[in-house]
Amino acid sequence: MSPALEQQSLELAGGRRQRLFVAGDEQAPPLVWLHGINGPEADGDLIGALAEDYRVLAPLAPGFADLDELRDLHDIHDLALHYDDVLDALGIEQAAVAGLSFGAMIAAEYAAHYPKRVSTLVLLSPVGLWNDAYPVADLWGVPAPELPRLLYADPSRAQTTAAGGDVEAIVKLVSGMTSVARFLWPIPDRGLGRRLYRVTCPTLIVHGEQDAFVPVQYADDFRHALPNARTVIIPDAGHLLGVEAPAASLAATRAFLSRQEVPA
Repeated sequence: MSPALEQQSLELAGGRRQRLFVAGDEQAPPLVWLHGINGPEADGDLIGALAEDYRVLAPLAPGFADLDELRDLHDIHDLALHYDDVLDALGIEQAAVAGLSFGAMIAAEYAAHYPKRVSTLVLLSPVGLWNDAYPVADLWGVPAPELPRLLYADPSRAQTTAAGGDVEAIVKLVSGMTSVARFLWPIPDRGLGRRLYRVTCPTLIVHGEQDAFVPVQYADDFRHALPNARTVIIPDAGHLLGVEAPAASLAATRAFLSRQEVPA
């Protein structure tokens, strides 16, 4: 975990608890970060850099620490309700929301369920739509050692996702995927495309041109489905933009957020 991140435990309504990672000045405008399929570790550089301008609040997705957390979350609507409880517990009425991969799908779902609570939306490598002409790859249908070829344009970069090397990174990825499977398997289409019209805030979609997991055509699909969206396509990058293209992803995100009104 990046040393810039402070870990907290947040009490939610109904006595539930939420693990939260925080970075940035308490007086800075809030930015809710929803992490990708391999947990917040791989997002640490992006979170730390964004914390120079924002108070970044990164909840750990249910199930990543304890699979029992998924017991009462039966579908994507329950997951949206969960994140609404998180914002309530944080005392945030409205915030910018950004997410990567699985986190981007949750961010889009949250903005569709609660459009007035999201001021600005950033979706990096978003999952959640489906087109038979260019299907999303089945991560659960390949052996774990082969996952890097779906997630990186250059699979050798997988080593940078964990200090212990690629084997440790794969173990963490498989662990997180057990939780993600609840909402993405066998296909990631849970009706998000029918709800995106409800998203009222400005939205940025950032996608790697060489994404073998979620083909780059989905960037246009998201843009056409969202009322107020623009796209940035990053050449020579795959799905995990925080590892393969952190500088380009950060530059696009910062430029977009700086042009939007982010509430303090």
